[in-house]
Amino acid sequence: MIFIITIIFFILGLIIGSFLNVVIYRFNTGKSITKGRSICMSCNKNLRWYELIPIFSFLIQSGKCRRCASKISSQYPIVEFITGLTFVLLAYHFSPLLFFSYSYFIYSLILFSFIFSNCNFADLRAAFPTKESSKAF
Repeated sequence: MIFIITIIFFILGLIIGSFLNVVIYRFNTGKSITKGRSICMSCNKNLRWYELIPIFSFLIQSGKCRRCASKISSQYPIVEFITGLTFVLLAYHFSPLLFFSYSYFIYSLILFSFIFSNCNFADLRAAFPTKESSKAF
C-alpha cells in the first residue's frame, strides 16, 4: 500500500514539475502562462496530449520532437524528476501544513534557479540595477 501511495505522490510531483517547465519556458519568452498550447520550439507545431506526459514522453520520443526530430532540452525531465522526488520526500517527512509550506519554498527555488540559468546576464542587469547604471538616468 505504501508503494502505491509513493507512486501517486511521485506522479503528482511530476505534474507539478511539468507545470514548472511551462512557467520557466514562458517566463523567459514573455508568453502567457495560462493561454496557448505547448509547442515544439523548432517547428512550432502544437504538441498532442501524449507528447506531454512527464518524463515518459521524453523517454519514448528519445528526447526528440516527433515531427521535426529536433532535440528537446534535457531540462524538462530533470525538472520533472526533481519535483516528483521532492514531492515524495516532503510528503513522507512532514505534516500536511509543513509539507505545503516547504513544497512552495522548494518549488520556488527550482523555478527561479532554472529561470535564471536560462536568463541572459543583460536581462539580470536590467532586473537588478547597479549604482553605475542608475547614474545614466
